[in-house]
Amino acid sequence: MIGHEKNITKRQTRYLPGLDGLRALAVIAIIIYHLNPKWLSGGFLGVDTFFIISGYLITSLLIHKYKHTGSINLMQFWKKRIKRLLPAVLFLISIVLIYTLMFEPNIIKNVKQDAIAALFYVSNWWYIFHDVSYFDSFKIMPLKHLWSLAIEEQFYIFWPILLLILLRIKKLKQHFVLIIFVCSLISLLTMFLIAQPNVDNSRVYFGTDTRLQTLLLGVLLAYIWPPFRLKAQIHLPLKIVIESFGFISIALLIFFIITVSSNDNWFYFGGIYFISLCTLPAIASAVHPSTFLAKVLSNRIFSWIGQRSYSLYLWHYPVITFMNKHFVQGQIPVYIIVIEIILTLILAECSYRYVEVPIRVQGFKYFLPKKSALKPLIIRSCFALILVSCSTVILLGHYDALQHDDKKEVKTTFTVTDNEPPHKSLILPVPKIIINNPQSAHQNVDYKDAPLFIGDSVMVDIGEELHKNYPNSLIDGKVGRHLYDAIPLVQDKYPYFKKQNQQVVLELGTNGDFSYEDLTKLINLFGNAKVYVVNTHVPRDWEESVNEKLAKAADAHKNVQLIDWYSTSQSHSDYFAYDGVHLEHQGVQALVSEINKHMKH
Repeated sequence: MIGHEKNITKRQTRYLPGLDGLRALAVIAIIIYHLNPKWLSGGFLGVDTFFIISGYLITSLLIHKYKHTGSINLMQFWKKRIKRLLPAVLFLISIVLIYTLMFEPNIIKNVKQDAIAALFYVSNWWYIFHDVSYFDSFKIMPLKHLWSLAIEEQFYIFWPILLLILLRIKKLKQHFVLIIFVCSLISLLTMFLIAQPNVDNSRVYFGTDTRLQTLLLGVLLAYIWPPFRLKAQIHLPLKIVIESFGFISIALLIFFIITVSSNDNWFYFGGIYFISLCTLPAIASAVHPSTFLAKVLSNRIFSWIGQRSYSLYLWHYPVITFMNKHFVQGQIPVYIIVIEIILTLILAECSYRYVEVPIRVQGFKYFLPKKSALKPLIIRSCFALILVSCSTVILLGHYDALQHDDKKEVKTTFTVTDNEPPHKSLILPVPKIIINNPQSAHQNVDYKDAPLFIGDSVMVDIGEELHKNYPNSLIDGKVGRHLYDAIPLVQDKYPYFKKQNQQVVLELGTNGDFSYEDLTKLINLFGNAKVYVVNTHVPRDWEESVNEKLAKAADAHKNVQLIDWYSTSQSHSDYFAYDGVHLEHQGVQALVSEINKHMKH
């Protein structure tokens, strides 16, 4: 009887190649984004596409199973998920740990901790609790991308149980759509309440509670549009409607991937939900057996990439992270990018062919002896044993001592006020800027010959050199400062810089975009003073927008002059630290020299 039920279920399900096409689009977008966020600013939306597909496909399979057997075998479901997902992750983590130990031992402890979080599928919460930014691509964290797998696995653990309850209790089943829709809105509301405008919103980006909305929209579509019950032969008008909505949906998704930025406030205040809703018709059309869109998405290239999308996702990020470490971000040579892509494809194919597929099909039988294939068995068993034993030793912390914690004190502010000696704060960065109260002594100080410098972490870098060149200057630099932080700062501490013979240098824009209105408001606070705005060199998607606004302000105000640091620093990788933003000694000298050219002209 059980075997008969299995045959029925298997016969009535079908392969959905259109979904592989969507997976291909998603993973390509993600890889391009991680290669360089400026190339595809919304490439991270590929993760949301994966979430919707996961919610849709898993729910479709579970509901189909329930309708044909009257129940959901939870243990069987979880066993299949483990066989499908865990081997490839274990393989990845083992290789990353061993590579780190051999070539990057100075971060072995951090990578080990990330690996433990990944093994228990809690990476997203691990990064939340440690205040890690998803959008900071400058830190060497080769396993950071596993946060999304953690969310999916958490969903796979709890959702089948909840689904079974919803399907078995008649009153709940009658309101299935309403319940799921309300839950998705609760997740959306949670994001609304936690997110803040104009800050790094990695907390809501990583959170299971705030990202559940996307998975639940996939669940909703699965209940309304079950893929295994769709008819191949449908009326032409209906087919035209499905095709039209599908192609419009794909076009919208591509549009958002090209145009959306991680810095867009609207994205965290309903944008994720809206984009996910817009993606649903593409999935509905892609799984329909009669649509042209399904055939387009099922082409050989997309199918090949889509089938390997999981392995491609797993391997691309460590490859990019480890290789980019040796170059200045934003100035990666083209041949390195080509090598990264080739390495990703090779590693993904190896993982797919020799780990993912065999274990998914054969399970642990893959490691049982066979007379006809004894030599391959010995090779893979020895290889697996080496990986497991080496990884276990690393995870137990035997090599933690190789990581020497950087005890060097980190400057987070550089301030010189009222001709006092430079003051360097040596505390760890804090996410919010706290503005000090104005000192009464300022009211009696003559600022006639004292230039004012206000900036972010780049100003901290050049603070000492500036003070050597301008001993009577006032310098106020702070890590993490945004332009909008400078407005209350100027109002409270520097309200007397308004005279025509006074000079002000603004170096802001490293940490994110700002509105032209805020820029104009800040400039107007300085009245008739001569204002110099330093544009930015930062390999992030807001660089162009920031520099355009600064150039526009310089053209629009007679007392504003642009210091074009972006053009000056082009092709000078020796100016920058690994992150492509902060400055080495040569960069400090070059930027201060550029400032001098304008101020002393």
